[in-house]
Amino acid sequence: MGVIWLSSPLDPVESGWVANQSAMSENLFRLSESTITPEPWLATGAVQVDPLTWEIEIRPGVKFHNGNAMDAAAVKASLERTLRLSAASADNLSIASVAVMDEHTITITTLEPQPTLPGLLTVPVNAIHDAAAADAAGEGNFLQAGALTGPYIPTEYVQREYLNSVANDDYWGGAPPLAGIDHIAIPDTSSRELALQAGDVDLAINISPEGAQAINARPGLSTQTSGIGTNVVMWWVNFERGTLADPLVRRAVTQAIDRESIASLVAPEGSGSFAELMLPEALLSCPGVNALDYDPDQARELLSQAGYADSNGDGIVEKDGQPLEIIIGGYPQRFQLPIMAEAAQAMLADVGIGVDVHITESAAVREANWDLFGWYNNVVETGDPVLNVIKFAGLLANAGSGARNYGHYDNSELVEIVAPARDISDLEGRKQLACEALALVTEESAYLPVAHPYLVYGVSERVTGFVPHPTTLYFVDHRVGLSQ
Repeated sequence: MGVIWLSSPLDPVESGWVANQSAMSENLFRLSESTITPEPWLATGAVQVDPLTWEIEIRPGVKFHNGNAMDAAAVKASLERTLRLSAASADNLSIASVAVMDEHTITITTLEPQPTLPGLLTVPVNAIHDAAAADAAGEGNFLQAGALTGPYIPTEYVQREYLNSVANDDYWGGAPPLAGIDHIAIPDTSSRELALQAGDVDLAINISPEGAQAINARPGLSTQTSGIGTNVVMWWVNFERGTLADPLVRRAVTQAIDRESIASLVAPEGSGSFAELMLPEALLSCPGVNALDYDPDQARELLSQAGYADSNGDGIVEKDGQPLEIIIGGYPQRFQLPIMAEAAQAMLADVGIGVDVHITESAAVREANWDLFGWYNNVVETGDPVLNVIKFAGLLANAGSGARNYGHYDNSELVEIVAPARDISDLEGRKQLACEALALVTEESAYLPVAHPYLVYGVSERVTGFVPHPTTLYFVDHRVGLSQ
């Protein structure tokens, strides 16, 4: 199986993404492949007893890979280890205590109302694991602990290179049909597509539109997708560099870029859709909330209002002798981002804005020496529309490190809009708040969404039982197999 990255440790408290995607770890709840809302997984149900108390039923008959029982006491220990070792998870879950009621029931008491707790528990960092075995194995030895529950057991892992596994024949959902799955990190999109065409892998993640054409034309290969765009390709907007901190310039840049036409390049029909707003309609529809129209003439007028003019006739406007030039960053592992940057470069030049394109590594987003930075991100995390707006605006526990607010956007009005969310449990009420929040960040061009790409897989005809999930949380499960 060819994937983009194998960059995170298997221990859930250190991230958990790779283990979740590779069918090795599981959570109490997961996102449904049809509704993108939380559904029971290692839990069988949950009831909010009062604003601060949840009672969760634990699935019986589940064992960790090491053979130990996953009962209520083990779930309690797992959650407590996560709270102890992941500061961001502790803050986001806001759990005061976990109590064992009986062998298959726990009660979670929170410090503040958590009406969407089942959704928060779908995040990979909160995967259930054998805490005692993990601690006993010691730092760097998580793989040897056999501490996960999924249908595949990791056997060898070299980060950024490969991850091998064998089937968990004692899996609670039934023994998988495969003997194991080998995951190979192939960051370059073209190389990943060629590996599938050469027969080096049976399944490849994140296929480009051009690659899809070649794969679908080849006998024995096809592309598959859920047909729901749960990710966004977007630009962060840097509010700390002077250029785009000016609202007139920021609006001019927004109206100078034809995002809908760029979306047709990076997510053509059948592989995604235009992202007028940050969240896809599969999660949230906000009638009356609209992005600024593409209008290069209006962009030129806004630049003039901001004091910019092309006084020397070189095609670039300037102010106080300084040309208006911006830097668009991005990283190559997501094929959409270089295409977006080059298209925007030409469009901005048309209104007199010079652009340098810097395609480097994703970590460069933390250096903040850019004005726009291309990004690819899941926008249906936990199934809660409110969270998926505010995580980009620094209103989550991990925002202090810039992990979810790379543009350093800050607006007290947004805080006030979403504050009632802690007391609203019904989805429709939360959607209304999310739409109000989206209206604000869209008006301010806090970030610029471009497209909601589908997660497109390249699949060999040998693969059976593969059902593409719309999110990047789960690549495979216990159903996938190979024909003889």
